[in-house]
Amino acid sequence: MLNRFRKMAAVAAIAISCGLTASVATAQSRITIGTNPQGSLYYTIGGGMAAALQDALGRQVTVQPFTGSSVYLPLISAGELTLGLNSAIDINDSYNGTGGSDALNNLRVVARLWPLRLAYIVRADSGMRSVADLKGKRTITEFASLAAVSKVNVATLEAAGLTVGDVEQVTVSGLPAGLEGLTENQLDATSAAIGIPMVQQANAGIPGGIRYLTLEGDNATKAFFDERLPGLYPMTVNANPRMPEITDPVVVSAFDIYLTASADTPDEEVQAILGALYEAFPQLQKDYPPLRGGAQDKMSAPTNTAPYHSGAVAFWKDKGLWSDENDAIEATLKQ
Repeated sequence: MLNRFRKMAAVAAIAISCGLTASVATAQSRITIGTNPQGSLYYTIGGGMAAALQDALGRQVTVQPFTGSSVYLPLISAGELTLGLNSAIDINDSYNGTGGSDALNNLRVVARLWPLRLAYIVRADSGMRSVADLKGKRTITEFASLAAVSKVNVATLEAAGLTVGDVEQVTVSGLPAGLEGLTENQLDATSAAIGIPMVQQANAGIPGGIRYLTLEGDNATKAFFDERLPGLYPMTVNANPRMPEITDPVVVSAFDIYLTASADTPDEEVQAILGALYEAFPQLQKDYPPLRGGAQDKMSAPTNTAPYHSGAVAFWKDKGLWSDENDAIEATLKQ
C-alpha cells in the first residue's frame, strides 16, 4: 500500500512539474507590448503592431496599457514586458536616471518607428511666423499631464533665443485645453503634434486657420538640442495635401518614437520580432498615418538615447542599415 502511495505521489509530482513547465513555456511564448492608456496614439499603434506580429509569428501578442511611460519602462527593462513604445526623451531620462528615478541600464531600443513632430501653433491672422515672435505673448509652456512635451516647449523657446521669462507663461492640463484656449482667443500660442486631428479641428474652427511657427536662430540646431534635451532635433516639414494648414516649409522640434526591450531578451527573440515588424511596416504605414513619417530604411536611425539591443544590431547590419554613425552613438551611450 505504501509503495503504491509513493508511486502515485511520484506520478502526481511529474504531472505538476509538466504542468508548470507548460505554463512557463506558454508565458515565454507570449509577447506583451506596453503603451500609454487606451485611446492614446501609442495604444492605437501598439494594437496594430500586435495584430501584425501575431499573424506573422503565430504567437499570442497583447497590448498592455499603462498611465504613462514612467510606469512601464521599468517593467520593460526588467523583462516583465517584452516590448514597449517610448519616446527618445523618456528613454534618455530612464536609461540615465535623469527623470527622478534609478537608471534603467538594462533598457535597449529595437527599432525607430516614427518621428513625433511638435510645433508652437498660433492663429494665422496673428502676424507671427517664427518662435522668436512669441516674446511677450501668452504662451503655453507647461502641460500638467505631459512632462515630456513641457520639456520640448521650453527647449524650443530656448532654441529660438528666448527664455520662459520672455513669454507670458501659461500652464494647462493637456493638449485639448491649449487648443481650446487658442480657438477662443484666450491665449496666443500653444503646442501640439502637427497634423493630428485635434489640430486640424482647430484649423477649421478658427477664422483664417492656424499657423505653425518656424524655428530659427543660431541655437536651432541638433547640436544645441543634444546638449539641452537629448533626443530632440529640428526637422523641416514641407507643404503636403495631408496637412493643408502648412503652405510653406516650416522647421519644428521632433523626437523619435522607438520600440524598446530588455537587454536580457534573447537575440533570436528580438530578431524574430524585427523580421515580422520590418515586413509588416509598409502595411502598418497605410493603416496608421503617424507611421508614414517613418520608413523601413530609417528603422535603425542613430537618434537613439539608449543602446540598441545586440540582436537588433545584428539584424540591422544584416539588412545593410547600420552605419558608422550608429557605431559612434553606441560607443557614447555605453561609456
